[in-house]
Amino acid sequence: MSSSPSTDARPLSRRDRLRQATIEEIKTLARQQLAEQGPGALSLRAIARQMGTASSALYRYFASYEDLIGALRVDAYNACADALTTARDAQPADDHVRQWWAICHAYRRWSLKHPADFALIFGTPVPGYQAPAHVTGTAAGRLIAVPLQVFAAAVRAGAADPDRTQVPRTLQLGPLLRDLLKRASGDYPPRLAGIALTAWASVLGYLVAEIFGSLPHLVGDSDQLYRAHLRTGMLGMGFDPALVDAADNRRSG
Repeated sequence: MSSSPSTDARPLSRRDRLRQATIEEIKTLARQQLAEQGPGALSLRAIARQMGTASSALYRYFASYEDLIGALRVDAYNACADALTTARDAQPADDHVRQWWAICHAYRRWSLKHPADFALIFGTPVPGYQAPAHVTGTAAGRLIAVPLQVFAAAVRAGAADPDRTQVPRTLQLGPLLRDLLKRASGDYPPRLAGIALTAWASVLGYLVAEIFGSLPHLVGDSDQLYRAHLRTGMLGMGFDPALVDAADNRRSG
């Protein structure tokens, strides 16, 4: 789940390769714990026991429990961003409605397949834990950049009209979103960010209800409801209704 090494980087020494392999083993075992027991049960001592080493040895790789959580969150953000990017790039470059449709379906597929990682980045892994911006900011920015860029391109192409939305022109952004936008997209109109963020938060809410709530027991066909949810959100974003119909009819997600 970690990012690929640069092709022009120097070959790692044997010592560095062993260190990297140990870090990946620690993270793999940590993910297994998260999947089986949830974030609150993550234990460095248990990981050390599985590896056959002293728990103190793990601190040579992660200085604290929080550092391990931060590394796992970075990997999860990057993995989700990769899934969205792949889905976007599989669609025609000039069909921004299909791109939005595709990334929303990719978001759901990734979340359903990786509920522990989903909880790690969209829940509270440790009571009172706040991921430092310098640790997760770049990876989180990669993730939010995909929907922001797709929507901005749709507006530029005339596939979506911000004036059809309820988001005011005078919207002011908070410091966290300003920081993420700076990392992800550079100069981005606040109103467009607000529209995309509202829609993305709506999708996130649906996924929380589906993964952790009772939604699968409340409706017989959550796939059908998700498509309807996306259509409602896209119309609220100002997408051209005819283009939304076409995207849904293609079932490209």
